Amino acid sequence: MRVIATTSDTETTRRDMQNHPNNRPAGIRLTTLALAAAALASSAQAQQAPAAEPANVVTVTGFRASLDSALNAKKSSDGILDVIKAEDIAKFPDANLAESLQRVPGVSLARGEGGEGRQITVRGLNAGFTRVRINGIEGMSMTGASDINGNSNRGRGFDFSVFASELFNSLEVRKTSEAAIEEGSLGATVDLRTGRPFDFKGRTISFGVQEGWNSVSRKTQPRLTGLVSDRWDTRFGKVGALVSAAYSKRRAVEEGYEAVDLYPAHFDDGFCSPLGAAPQVPASNAANAAKGVDAANCGFGVPRTSNPAEYAEVMARTDNFGGTVASPVPGSGAFAPRIPRYRRSQTDYERTGITSSFQWRPAPGTDINLDLMYGKFSNTRYDNYIGAISFGRSMAAANGKPQTSILEAEFDGNGSWTYGRFNGVDIRTEGLMDVYETKFRQNVLSASHRIGDTLKVDFLHGMSNTNLDNPMRATVMFDAPNVNGYSFDFRQNRNVPTLNYGIDVANPNSFTFANTEPNGTWHGQFFGRYLQSDNKLKTTAANLAWEASDRLTLRTGLSARKNTWANYDVGNGSTGGLNLPAGVGMNDISRQIAGFGRGLGGTGVPNTWAAVDLSRLLAVYNIECHCADIPGSEFNLATPGVTRIEEKIDAVYGMVDFNYDLWGIGWRGNAGVRGVDTQATSMTLQRIAGQLQPITFTKKYRDWLPALNLTAQLPKDVYLRFSAGKTLSRPEYGDLRPSASVNQQFQTVTVGNANLDPIRARTYDLQAEWYYEKNAMVSLGFFRKEIKSFIQNVQQREVYSSLGLPNELLTDAGCSITGGTPACNVLPDTTVVVNRKFNTPGGPLNGLEFNLQAPFSFLPGIGKNFGLLANYTRVKSEINYIVRPDNPATPANEFIGDTADFTGLSPRAHNITLFYDDPKFSARVSAAHRSSYILAVLGDINGHDYTRVNGSTNIDFSVSYNLTPNLRLSFEGQNLTDEALRYGRDSQRNDTLLYVHSGRSFVLGANYKF
Repeated sequence: MRVIATTSDTETTRRDMQNHPNNRPAGIRLTTLALAAAALASSAQAQQAPAAEPANVVTVTGFRASLDSALNAKKSSDGILDVIKAEDIAKFPDANLAESLQRVPGVSLARGEGGEGRQITVRGLNAGFTRVRINGIEGMSMTGASDINGNSNRGRGFDFSVFASELFNSLEVRKTSEAAIEEGSLGATVDLRTGRPFDFKGRTISFGVQEGWNSVSRKTQPRLTGLVSDRWDTRFGKVGALVSAAYSKRRAVEEGYEAVDLYPAHFDDGFCSPLGAAPQVPASNAANAAKGVDAANCGFGVPRTSNPAEYAEVMARTDNFGGTVASPVPGSGAFAPRIPRYRRSQTDYERTGITSSFQWRPAPGTDINLDLMYGKFSNTRYDNYIGAISFGRSMAAANGKPQTSILEAEFDGNGSWTYGRFNGVDIRTEGLMDVYETKFRQNVLSASHRIGDTLKVDFLHGMSNTNLDNPMRATVMFDAPNVNGYSFDFRQNRNVPTLNYGIDVANPNSFTFANTEPNGTWHGQFFGRYLQSDNKLKTTAANLAWEASDRLTLRTGLSARKNTWANYDVGNGSTGGLNLPAGVGMNDISRQIAGFGRGLGGTGVPNTWAAVDLSRLLAVYNIECHCADIPGSEFNLATPGVTRIEEKIDAVYGMVDFNYDLWGIGWRGNAGVRGVDTQATSMTLQRIAGQLQPITFTKKYRDWLPALNLTAQLPKDVYLRFSAGKTLSRPEYGDLRPSASVNQQFQTVTVGNANLDPIRARTYDLQAEWYYEKNAMVSLGFFRKEIKSFIQNVQQREVYSSLGLPNELLTDAGCSITGGTPACNVLPDTTVVVNRKFNTPGGPLNGLEFNLQAPFSFLPGIGKNFGLLANYTRVKSEINYIVRPDNPATPANEFIGDTADFTGLSPRAHNITLFYDDPKFSARVSAAHRSSYILAVLGDINGHDYTRVNGSTNIDFSVSYNLTPNLRLSFEGQNLTDEALRYGRDSQRNDTLLYVHSGRSFVLGANYKF
């Protein structure tokens, strides 16, 4: 199949349209739009001559066509720009937008459930610092996630998994700022554009079908695409219409191990002490006596069976600082997984996308475009775990660790617990069903009109709306309390330990779902959540460009944006389980997890276990009825999570484009300044004195952001580029909540900060590019970002009553802060982990980029059809993190700090692609690598400094063959080495927090165009 890369009449205005800002102040909106509409109408009547088609057409074929087109766009840009063009109509080289972007220098991929590309980092800056625009206006996409990956994405970071890649015609990554481009990006601005009818020479109809298969899910996965486009010459001018659609259905499966967290041995009151040991754990007091604690027993039916020698060694290795801040050194700590468990996560999703575009060119120099887009991403995720829950629970909370006896123990030199055998361990099989749906709607009306030979006006008005609806997030637990002979063993495999449960976990009757014991032991639980998040963005902009001379163009523009983010969530649950009706047994509400662990690499991994069957449980007890008939199913409407953030952003800019020849060198570029006023109003409902009351806070700030982009065109097609500017990145919406919340399960308190300042930085770029032959380029660039401020989550261990927060925050379903039931993990005197966001000093970020595009045209015969794409990025940053604030009120000025890389920054990343392309056959194999990076700064609050993600290398391939001029067959493979995802906790110990794999994927497809 042939692809025509042409400098079409649409492409001649591409650069002008990219330079249009997408906002202006609302105060002059009607006047400006009226003037623009009048100018368009008058010119359309005066200019009816048909536009001549361009003569400079370059014909190339296949994958090479997209590379040539992208290279031409990069060459003609003023700033640092990287472009990806569709390889063919409605098809990208990769099946996923994020996976396509990872080929760009400096871009790395963050993967979500099932290993699919989800978000990107650019030059070490994570997704929250990258703005994504769709058809000229900012877009947001929110979706769900597993607990360990953040539960759900409701921030500014764009989630590429929501959209099918076939809907887009080009991707541009702009790494430098420009006065005409909206602020908000510290890393890059990514422009996505859907197809338009004037992109094609005439009537075009294309449809494709693919079928995928994954080695872990072992399920076929259909994917359908279609595009219809046409254009007509009428007496009213040129008119075009396009509609495209994409649908896919997939099952993604992850399998592996996770620890949830890692705690030192003294946390949660310590382990059950041997007979006669002092101090005695659990202690003999009235509350514990009611639970069966005495000198010989840790509870009813739980005798003190700790091995004195093993217990003594654990205590000797336990660093104890009064239960406040742990600071482990080699040989101390005795760090064990909080909930060591195996996990299978299965996500069934359907992704639907529709775009339509209408273009009207009433006369040369006048363009009117209407772009419409709809996307729906529906997910049902099933998470199943089999694990031990005693190591992260106190006696007050759930009779946990203090009832567990140590029989054997081994450690490594860093204090990590590598092997342990225990009595009195609570075993849990847990099931979670998460149903969520993301809907995206966008409409953008844009127009440009040339008045005479020197004046050009354009305007844009658009709206986008993203909705994340999470109507069901139900978690159910079956428990087996006080099991003897449980062990975990990391000695053979640090990532996938051998877990011996001491019971037959495949037998449903090993577990129970009812709270019938007099000592209050948890035998079963369920809880859930309803969540809805909405993000609405409205943009209006007008721009004016005056060509003062052939060498100089003056530009100015006004814009107004309004972003509204709203979140509502409410929970329910019961920590006592439910007594099953007569005649109903555990077999009737459970199912078997089968075939677990294929390719996981661990020894002693269970092939099967009894798991929660939510559909069968709902038939017995409809815990999703949210009614009084089922205790615990009712939503706790007394403490809903209600937050609304509204941003109003007014901007004005002035800029000059220049193009001069001096000293035999061509100089071009732009210089300008952008002024921005931001007003952020945050509102949340908070319970005060027993009543829900709105708390509102308004934050205003103004920024002047200069920008310079300079390109020198030297002899022999060498380009030297320099860029400098100021930029900012606004705080995440969720961080601006003027509220506090308590997580009873994990004993944490989160406090919002509506007074956060944006992250501001000065940026500098210097890059040299040599286009040494046709369709070839080699470049080397250096960049620096002087980050003047940063936003960091700071953690502290504090007693809840010292925080000044109301006790009403502690209550949830089944918890009484006055009576103190086993359901209450947090009471007023409980020491909790407090999370707060603060502005911190920031620091510098420096890096270099190397990029090579090399067709092997020097080889004889078919060798000239080969080529190489390669890039390498090296980044180093020194961000000043707060490790532990001395004064929580002003930690930015008084803190015990540490310097480390930016969160999400891989110091090294490289990509290499070897391709072959001729008119019939095309093939490529690609490898994308990113080194280890910091996921979270923990500040030694639980004895860990950082959570790190292991480096990874993903290898993919794609081959296609044009069976006829219209029919194209393709075969693709992703993640050929089944690269695993691993999180490590603490830079010194590097304990495994998460280790999962998602398998290899293969896709067979056909595309027909006529």
